[in-house]
Amino acid sequence: MSLFKNFRFRTRIILVCIVILLLNSIACGSIYYNYVFKDTLKNYYSSSEDMVSQMRMHLTNEMRSITEQVHAMYSTVLYSLISDYAQKQDSSTYVKMLGEISDIISESYQGDRYIHSASIETEFGSFSNFTRIKNHDFKFMDSSMKKYFDENPQETICWYPAMVSPIFQGNEVVIPVVYKFRLDRRDIFVMVSLKQSEIDSYLKEVYDSYNQIFIADKDNRNIINCEEKEQNILNYFSSEEILNKNAVCKEIELDGEVYLATYTEMNGTEWKICAIRSAESLVGNLGKLRYFIVLIICFCAVISIVVIILFARNITMPLEQLSVLMDKVTQDECFQGQFQYPYKDEVGKLAKSFNFMIIKINQLIVELNENIEELKVEKDNVQAVQKQKRKAELKALQAQINPHFLLTH
Repeated sequence: MSLFKNFRFRTRIILVCIVILLLNSIACGSIYYNYVFKDTLKNYYSSSEDMVSQMRMHLTNEMRSITEQVHAMYSTVLYSLISDYAQKQDSSTYVKMLGEISDIISESYQGDRYIHSASIETEFGSFSNFTRIKNHDFKFMDSSMKKYFDENPQETICWYPAMVSPIFQGNEVVIPVVYKFRLDRRDIFVMVSLKQSEIDSYLKEVYDSYNQIFIADKDNRNIINCEEKEQNILNYFSSEEILNKNAVCKEIELDGEVYLATYTEMNGTEWKICAIRSAESLVGNLGKLRYFIVLIICFCAVISIVVIILFARNITMPLEQLSVLMDKVTQDECFQGQFQYPYKDEVGKLAKSFNFMIIKINQLIVELNENIEELKVEKDNVQAVQKQKRKAELKALQAQINPHFLLTH
């Protein structure tokens, strides 16, 4: 602080103005950037929740449509076919039922991009449309799928996690859905396998702004793209958060990386849908804005510093001139100069006081010189009087000495 106070007045003005300028510029730039950052996140949250809500609605409508087709197919045709065969179980009726069920399945799901395959599972056997080769090692009535319905007799539909098709040969991953119907105290099951790849392809094509979209069932088992990492992300959300909301979006951190995750749940299937985007990929777009703000601050700072220097010079120049004149007065003892300053600001007041001081000093010097001259004259008069006095005393002394000297001789 003492070092700062020893700087020239102009230097101190420039330094203080530059510091204030930089602090204000940095503060304004930071506030603006933070505002844009928060506004960007707010807009993203809103738009992302809308997009994921649309995603949920689309998939819900598709799954509902499939369910309605299954119920329509069973109630209009399958019920009577299977009922007839249950009453008359002979080979001709069975062959007829095979053909008709095949046609029904083909007609019901023809052109549906999400349907991989469909089959009817009964105690009489398994029926399909013969477009795929069946896996003869799989027996639905002996499988865990059938066991689920045995353990939960009130259930009429079950959505299973993604798996390689258990009924048909091949390596394509499907999402099985099993519907249970009741016929004359017998359970009839319609198993529809959804194409995981088609659902995934649709999501990537329509919602390509996300880094990843994944779906899990109610037990966090994989439906689409849901591995261990994605399951950990789902743990950040709960069903309570989604109450009275279409979707919820929030920031989460996983393995040192920050994600913006948007979550929702589907009614009926109880699927959990989550779309994530790296926070860096979103706010990274603000890097150009941050760079632009820095450039603007630097440019404005340079221009402002030049203006500050000129402004400070304009303010302090009269003070410097006054300082030079005062140095001349104190060092050279020249009291003839006057400081000409036409304005009535603080410097003008100093100039007026300085000029008044010079005038007073000059007056005092003149009076002093006059007094000195008077003193000199008076001194000369005193010296003359003293000289006359000494002469008179000398003469008196001589007068006294001369008669006495004459008498002795």
